[in-house]
Amino acid sequence: MAGEIIDIPDPDPYHDSVLARVNHPLDTGRPIPMRSRQEILKEALLLVPNLGKLLFRLLRDPRVPRNRRWVMAAVGAYLASPVDLIPEFVPVLGTVDDLLVLAFAIDYLLKASPEEVVTKYWDGSEDGLELVRGITAWGVELLPDRFRRFVRNGG
Repeated sequence: MAGEIIDIPDPDPYHDSVLARVNHPLDTGRPIPMRSRQEILKEALLLVPNLGKLLFRLLRDPRVPRNRRWVMAAVGAYLASPVDLIPEFVPVLGTVDDLLVLAFAIDYLLKASPEEVVTKYWDGSEDGLELVRGITAWGVELLPDRFRRFVRNGG
């Protein structure tokens, strides 16, 4: 009928995965225990070698846009350089600026890389790759609006 509003729910992948776990035949009905901070930190540190290999492989792949590879290479040179936007001797901020620049570059590179290329080169778990994407996206959100637009619009 004219003027009738139909409510169509948006697909929610998180909700769907929760339902899949709830309806899983091996589900015991017991909640999954929360992991300690040490366990989470250990898992995050185990991602570093996989992330390094992924970045190295993406930088060598011609299917990844050249300008994105150059940005990542420039950020690597910046991080290796003794010159910093905020010097390392400034407590906390000296390290945080490097981490934000790195998050920006990784996010910028991953968003332009074909999904099949990223998954081909990633040696870790799917959850690990999603954690990397989540951390880098969060880091980009901390950057000024101009940089966020740069990443979202593809440069």
